[in-house]
Amino acid sequence: MNKEQREAIRDAAYELLSTPRSHLRILFEHRDGAVTVAHNNQLLTGVELDDSGRNAASALSVALGIPVPPAGNANEVLVSTGLLYRILAISDLDFTNPVAFEVANNLVDEAVSMQRSSGALSDA
Repeated sequence: MNKEQREAIRDAAYELLSTPRSHLRILFEHRDGAVTVAHNNQLLTGVELDDSGRNAASALSVALGIPVPPAGNANEVLVSTGLLYRILAISDLDFTNPVAFEVANNLVDEAVSMQRSSGALSDA
């Protein structure tokens, strides 16, 4: 994914975030040497599976609460726009910079906390 493609995809993703929602069905897919996140067949973000991207994919997996799917497969999950915002932020981190791990850890902690609180609400 080149810089222009990433910017166009990011614009579409942030447009989706402009209307807060508690449930968006997203697809977490592993294909063509990348892990992507999409909603209604609209790509929202993705990371190439180089050294930095593998770290990002791992953080995305924990934040979403689902495993990275095997190559050629996908997993679906419901997320809020708040959680999706954190997913987009994680996917933009450059894990060649050591500070990215600390930022990702904070974003993942927030995402996990959000999942727990939404789960508690749906169980009630």
